[in-house]
Amino acid sequence: MAAPALTSQVLALLHERFEEVHIARTLAACAGVRVAYPQPQRLGVDRFLALLGARAAGGDVLVVGVGTALTIDLLDAAGQHHGGRIAASPTLMRQALHQRAVQLSPAGGRYVEFADDTDDALVSGCDGAAVALVERSLREAAQRLGRIPALLVHGGGAEPLLPWLPQAAPRPALVLEGLAVWARAHDPANS
Repeated sequence: MAAPALTSQVLALLHERFEEVHIARTLAACAGVRVAYPQPQRLGVDRFLALLGARAAGGDVLVVGVGTALTIDLLDAAGQHHGGRIAASPTLMRQALHQRAVQLSPAGGRYVEFADDTDDALVSGCDGAAVALVERSLREAAQRLGRIPALLVHGGGAEPLLPWLPQAAPRPALVLEGLAVWARAHDPANS
C-alpha cells in the first residue's frame, strides 16, 4: 500500500488528466470470487485482483505472487477464497540479511542444492525457502480440497522460482487480468 501522501498526489494528477477515475478496492464478493477474510478490506487489493484473474481462468488454483512479499492464496473452483499466506520474498530476504550483515551481498549467486560459496548459498536458501513454502501450500491445498489445484505464479520475482516449480503456470499479467475483470464488473454499461 502506498503512503497516503503519495496516493493523494497520484489521485490529484489523475483527476487533472481524466474525467473519471475509479479506484479498485477489495470487496467481500466480486465476479464470482468470495473473499475468506471476515474484514475483506484487509486483503491487499493486488491479491484480490489476482484472485479475480485466477477465477476467470477457472478451476481450483493456488495463486502465488512474488514481489516485495511472497503471497499465496487458495481459490476453489466455486470461487471461494480459502485464505492465504504472506512471507518475505527471496529478494526481500536477501535485502534484510544484507542490512543486518553488510558482508552478505543483496544480489548475485546461483541456485545450487549445497552451495560452496556464500552468494550461491544465499540465493539457494532464499529461493529455496520460497519454493518450500509454495510446495507445502500446494500439498495443504490438495489435502483441503481433495484434489490438486493448478499453480499460478505471477509477479516481478517469479521467474527465478519457476525452474523449481515445474507444475507452475506463469501468469505475469494476472493482477492486470483481474483489474480488467473488476472493471467489467463495475462498468455501469454491464448493469
